[in-house]
Amino acid sequence: MPQKLFCDFCGNEISGDAEFCGKCGTLFLDDVSCFNHPDEEAKGVCAICHQAYCKRCGLRVNGIFLCNEHADYEIYEGMAKVFGSSDEQKIIYLKSILEKNNLHPFLYSRKSTSLNLGGADYLAAAHLSGGKDGNLVYEIKLLVPCAEVLQAENIIDEIDQSSPEIT
Repeated sequence: MPQKLFCDFCGNEISGDAEFCGKCGTLFLDDVSCFNHPDEEAKGVCAICHQAYCKRCGLRVNGIFLCNEHADYEIYEGMAKVFGSSDEQKIIYLKSILEKNNLHPFLYSRKSTSLNLGGADYLAAAHLSGGKDGNLVYEIKLLVPCAEVLQAENIIDEIDQSSPEIT
């Protein structure tokens, strides 16, 4: 039986021929060049677009290497937010479409309860769930594994273009 291999950075199980960890973006090869700067050594592989980047073009966000273009994604345990809404039916519809396209969507929500609707507790809950700066206080987040983000966004964009009332 072959020995199991694990990423030294995040502990994710990897194949013996893996060039990078698909979960955290840690590179396993030496002398890999940055996608944008071929004369600079890559420090990691973006978990979303799977391109290698140097320290100027990418960084670790919560233990996951992301390029500057994708560094603003909300990421929870290796899953990235591709859509958010307070409309549960809309989210469930999009989730079903992504599943039909063999993706692995997950719904995440943190709903305020009547127990924390006053004083400082309410303000803390509002900030944790996106309440500052005019964002939704109760948002259901549609997440997919980081490696599926670009495909999921393309599918959601196609739905948006054919049915503008979805977003």
